[in-house]
Amino acid sequence: MITGEYKGASLGTLAIALTVAVGLVVGLGVSDDEQPAPTSTAADSAFPDGTIDGPVMRHLPPFDAASDAAEILGTLVLEGECLLLISLQGSRLPIVWPAGATWDAEDQAVVLHSDERFSIDSNIEGTGLYADTEQVVSWLGDEAAALAATCVEGEFDEVAYLENTPDAVRHAMITLGS
Repeated sequence: MITGEYKGASLGTLAIALTVAVGLVVGLGVSDDEQPAPTSTAADSAFPDGTIDGPVMRHLPPFDAASDAAEILGTLVLEGECLLLISLQGSRLPIVWPAGATWDAEDQAVVLHSDERFSIDSNIEGTGLYADTEQVVSWLGDEAAALAATCVEGEFDEVAYLENTPDAVRHAMITLGS
C-alpha cells in the first residue's frame, strides 16, 4: 500500500547535490586552452641557455603540447651565418628548431635535445608554422630576431618554425620529379 511517505532525500536536496557535483566537475576541470604543456623528460637545466647557438635559432624550454600544424619540408643549407630551409618550391627560409637544439660546428650539424643529428644538405620534414620575422622578436627575443632578419631572402619575410616538441622533425626522403 502506498502511503505517500518517503524516507529518502527530498527532490530539492537531490537537485542541490547534483548541481554541486556538476559544478565541482566543471569548475575543477581544465579547458583545452589551459592544459599545461608537457615538460621534457630532462630538467630545464639540461637545456642550453638562450635562443641562439651558432646559426641555430631555437625555442626556449619546456616543450609545448603538439598541435595541428603546417608541414615543414625541405633541405638544410648553411650560407654564412644563416641556417636555411630550402623548400620544394625553392623558398629559402630561416628555421627555428625545438628547445635544446644546438650547433655542432665541427660536423656542421644541428643536434636535437634527443641527440638526433641533422647535417647540412639533410632533407627534413616536420610540423610547425610559417610566420613573419616580426614574430621572432615576441617569441624568441631580439638576438634571434636580428639573425632571422639577416637571413630572410626574397619577397616573403618568413621564418619556418618547427613545433617546440621533441618529435617535431625527422629525416625525410625527398624525390624531385617522377
